[in-house]
Amino acid sequence: MVPRSAAETSPVLAGFTVPKKKFRKSVHRHRIARLLREAWRLNKHSLYAAMPASVQLHVFLVYTGAEMPDFTTVQAAVQKGIAALQETAAKQVLP
Repeated sequence: MVPRSAAETSPVLAGFTVPKKKFRKSVHRHRIARLLREAWRLNKHSLYAAMPASVQLHVFLVYTGAEMPDFTTVQAAVQKGIAALQETAAKQVLP
C-alpha cells in the first residue's frame, strides 16, 4: 500500500503476467492473461470497497501453473487472492 495522491482515482492498480518459460506460444499466454483480467474485472469491486480513501494498492498477478486453466479455476484463485488482500487492507492502514 502506498499513499494515494489527489490525481489518482483508482484505489487499486493491477497488472497481469504469464511466464514465457511455461507457455511458449503467445496465444496461450494471452488467453491466460485475458482470463486473469476478466476474473479481476468481475471481482475487484469488493476489494475497492475495502480500501481506505488515503491509500492505493498496487497488485501484480502472476500465473504460475503449468497447464492451461479454465475460467472457473482462475476466478476461484482471484477471489481467494482478493479475500486475502481485503483482510490485509483491513488490518494495515498507512497514516
